[in-house]
Amino acid sequence: MKKLLRTVVPLLVLAANVAFVGPAALAETPHGHAGAVYTMTNNPSGNEVAVFDRAADGTLTLADTVATGGNGSGGGTDPLASQNSLVLSQNGKWLLAVNAGSNDISVFRVKSDGLELTDTIGSGGTMPVSVAIASNRVYVLNNGAQANISGFFLRHGLLTPIPHSTRSLGTGNFGQVGFDNSARHLVITDKADSELLVYRLSRWGIPSADPVTTPSSGTTPFGFTTEKSGRILVVEVNGGNGAVSSYRVERNGALQLISGSVASGQAAACWIASDGHGLAFTTNPGSPSLSSYDYNRKGAVTLLDATAATGAATLDAGITRDGRFLYALNPGGGGIQMFHIGHGGSLTDLGLAPGGLAGYAQGLAVGK
Repeated sequence: MKKLLRTVVPLLVLAANVAFVGPAALAETPHGHAGAVYTMTNNPSGNEVAVFDRAADGTLTLADTVATGGNGSGGGTDPLASQNSLVLSQNGKWLLAVNAGSNDISVFRVKSDGLELTDTIGSGGTMPVSVAIASNRVYVLNNGAQANISGFFLRHGLLTPIPHSTRSLGTGNFGQVGFDNSARHLVITDKADSELLVYRLSRWGIPSADPVTTPSSGTTPFGFTTEKSGRILVVEVNGGNGAVSSYRVERNGALQLISGSVASGQAAACWIASDGHGLAFTTNPGSPSLSSYDYNRKGAVTLLDATAATGAATLDAGITRDGRFLYALNPGGGGIQMFHIGHGGSLTDLGLAPGGLAGYAQGLAVGK
């Protein structure tokens, strides 16, 4: 019996140590796969989604490029001038991309080993620049000569147009389409007229005949993010004095201003990303810099640091679900700029993840 105990006890201790050390060691392994980040090449000869693997330490490595089945716009830096040209569904199962050069949108199934193209369909207009998804409903913003929005149902990876869902926006210049938190309204930024348009959606996903129009607190509203509380944070170019405003969506589609134009003093503030828990960041390629903001449950916004990071002219941005890392497209550098988010919204630059991207690359989405 004593010999048996001498044999069993060390084995039990070893097993306990393995069970205890294993998960901790895995969490600390800098190269363990933790998720993915996506961007678009926007190549006019064939648009592709560039897939970056994300390690546990937040660093990215280019893993693959997958054709969308359509063409990008090409052009100079930021040719789409929009936010959310590439988006993930809330459950992370579907990735949608615009093909501005061929006037269509693409759907990918997100798999553990990469992306699978499931559909490419006409966008219902010309020059699609922004796309939004809520449950099985998809809306695309077409910013061609006659801008419009057009809706689709997403079922089993295939898009079907929603009857009577297209609405003309006229000849303005529009930056983003997105759902509010309830998915009962569509919000659109009108950069040319410095207005915010809201369409109320029927139970079948059909927009109201006309939008409710609200003047933007600052000039040239560009991108926005919808928070879990239902508040909407809008970034404004604001004549070179970048700012963030916040709004509450009323039941009739009117927007009630909460915080008006909290300025950062940075140039070309166009893109905004938030962690969903009180921190938001804007990218300001004209400075170049990133600014950090705080917002409370009521949606009141406060500037934390106008220059939380400097040196890289970044565009589209996204944050991991755990709020630890921020990624921003750096087309001038040909890749994605990586940041660690610290206490109080501080940013530590982790460097550039090279991707061989051209200057006209657009869009960014952060997966699980």
